[in-house]
Amino acid sequence: MKAAEVQGTEERRRAVGRLTARIVLLGLAYALFIQCTGLGIPCVFRLVTGYRCPGCGMTHAAMALIHGQPKIAFRENPLSLSVVPLLLLYGAYRAEVYIRTARTDFRKWEIVFLGVLWVVVLLFWLLRNLL
Repeated sequence: MKAAEVQGTEERRRAVGRLTARIVLLGLAYALFIQCTGLGIPCVFRLVTGYRCPGCGMTHAAMALIHGQPKIAFRENPLSLSVVPLLLLYGAYRAEVYIRTARTDFRKWEIVFLGVLWVVVLLFWLLRNLL
């Protein structure tokens, strides 16, 4: 590897690290805020329509997971133990590809994978409001 390539890789690694740290710190700050105040961000979609969006219950599910209660997390929002972990793994994969190659385009399998997850989320959204 040339010196410029190594430098580019290190710059991308630091950028991904900074972004990851910001996201984790923001999540922890929000969890601490909820723990201390009992207040969370209300779902605007539910307030307006009365229907639950695919993300409704995700904050409760995350708090249940923090407290080691996966059954409660699943009850609050099943996507918290199915789709979300897949998206986190995929995000780690994309970060690694970006760090190594600086590639930001999507391969065909990635588009299919994300499309399938999107369909699962839409079906969940419909079913949770119809049943």
